[in-house]
Amino acid sequence: MSHKKNKAPKAGLNKYRVYMINTIALGAVAVALVWAIRAYFHIGEDCYTNDAQVEEYINPINSKVQGYIKEIRFVEHQQINKGDTIVVLDDRELKIAQAQAEAAYKNALAARELTESSVNTASNNLNVNDANIAAAKARLSNTEQTYTRYANLLKDDAVTKAQFDQVKAEYDASKAQYQALLSQRKSAQLSVVEVTKRIGQNDAEVMRTKAALDMAKLNVSYAKIVAPYSCIAGRRLIQEGQLIQPGQQLLTIVKSNEKWVVANFREKQMKAVTIGKKVSIKVDALDDKEYEGVITAISGATGSKFSAIPVDNSTGNFVKVQQRFPVRIELTNANKKEDAELLRAGMNVEIRINK
Repeated sequence: MSHKKNKAPKAGLNKYRVYMINTIALGAVAVALVWAIRAYFHIGEDCYTNDAQVEEYINPINSKVQGYIKEIRFVEHQQINKGDTIVVLDDRELKIAQAQAEAAYKNALAARELTESSVNTASNNLNVNDANIAAAKARLSNTEQTYTRYANLLKDDAVTKAQFDQVKAEYDASKAQYQALLSQRKSAQLSVVEVTKRIGQNDAEVMRTKAALDMAKLNVSYAKIVAPYSCIAGRRLIQEGQLIQPGQQLLTIVKSNEKWVVANFREKQMKAVTIGKKVSIKVDALDDKEYEGVITAISGATGSKFSAIPVDNSTGNFVKVQQRFPVRIELTNANKKEDAELLRAGMNVEIRINK
């Protein structure tokens, strides 16, 4: 009887212990589950975002001239060095245009030389005319003195009328010749001025044809399209034999030696985001490989403000949505060069700001 009484309290104690153990175990599991959910989804973390991607400069390569594609010297996603020829266009028509421009330029130079020669000739004619005027003036002065003397002699009947008429004729001829030479000098002087003005026109034509020749040479050089910097070729948009128009895109290239990350932080996280802060970068595609970065720039507006059609909250249908600010993060020199080369534009990354 006494044994039975001792057994009952023991059974009750065991049940209480089991209850407490189960309660503690369930509580521990609940706490662990909450911690795991918070850690997985980064709930309540002010210094973390997974809305981030690797960025690189992606530029189009366009043709500057029209022509048929002669050679394509790249394949998609190939590494290309600065100055490498990417595409070669048929340049035969461009070289013909260059030859025509060169001929026009030489013709303009010859026309200018001819005008300069005409200026020299006109100047020489003017000098000869001046010499003739000086001689005619001397003759006119001489004949005028003779005419005056004979006129006085005629009054005294010292000379005959015939002799006076001959002297007068010589005087009139000298005077007419002198006046004619003065008129010729005016014409010669106007000719010099006109021809000299023509030199300015010739100079303008020389400059115009020289510019046309330089442009033609440039167009010939544009037939070989080269890489502006070391890059990786993107998608090819052309085929050999295709007619290309000026401005037409041939391919896209990715600048492979300049990479950064753009992370979009929620507006309530911005108090922890400051320029110069170090961050850790985990790359999804590289098994969460970690890189070191530093914040170098913070956008002056939220990402939605840069959209093609910004949201107008004054329309009456307002739904409050937490905005995000784009933040530029540069890789630091602490990262190995070979590790940085593994990054590609568009890779998803996770950012955590170091406290």
